[in-house]
Amino acid sequence: MSPQRAWLEPAQAKQCTTGAQVKLSPEESAHVVRSQRARRGDVLILIDGEGLLAEGKLITADGSGAIVEVVRTRTSPRPSPEIHIAQGMPKGGTMDDLVRNVCEAGVNVVIPLETARCELKLDEDRKQSKMIRWHQQAVEACKQSGNPWLAHIESPWRFSEWIEKLPPRAEKEIRLLGSLDFDAVSIRDLSLKASEKIIWLIGPEGDLTLAEQEAARVAGFIPVSLGPTVLRAENAALACVAITRALAN
Repeated sequence: MSPQRAWLEPAQAKQCTTGAQVKLSPEESAHVVRSQRARRGDVLILIDGEGLLAEGKLITADGSGAIVEVVRTRTSPRPSPEIHIAQGMPKGGTMDDLVRNVCEAGVNVVIPLETARCELKLDEDRKQSKMIRWHQQAVEACKQSGNPWLAHIESPWRFSEWIEKLPPRAEKEIRLLGSLDFDAVSIRDLSLKASEKIIWLIGPEGDLTLAEQEAARVAGFIPVSLGPTVLRAENAALACVAITRALAN
């Protein structure tokens, strides 16, 4: 059974040296002690979202302020290539689940997009509440998966604004469009190993419009097929990250 993981804010990570004692936040303490039922002497892995992996031992099982003694630490290198998911936002809570799933799979950046066929429309208040929720999902994904690097969640963009502001494609950057078009190439036929950055663009329910797909092609996105079946948006996003990590490493 793998050790439980607890979250540290980056400022706390500076305290993580061998032999140091680190006090968990009230939220993390309650989760570790009350929800996960950790006890004094149990091993914990502390992560901060910036590459830190610290092995520690729980020395006080206090549900409001648990203390962990650091046994050893290491820093995990940032994964390469950098994977971005630009996602037409699916409806309801599906986007929340999507964010957590792709963060568990090792995405670096999530870019929520309001496309023509999006059913999820966000005013400023809802946008702020969603950003808080998505950040929490990304943190939980790190704890669940052991990924020591927290994904960056961008504030939602309108598709037209995002595609217009994309800079020219860099030399070792690949742009891929999840596509069901007849001319879509198979992901197996692409060489991803030399790339440093891969941006996936995925439509919401009902996919991108023809005009949006054409704008993506003009911006350098290659239509790519993941296989013969049609995936739901959240499954397509997860498949894109997992397949890319497998093929690029």
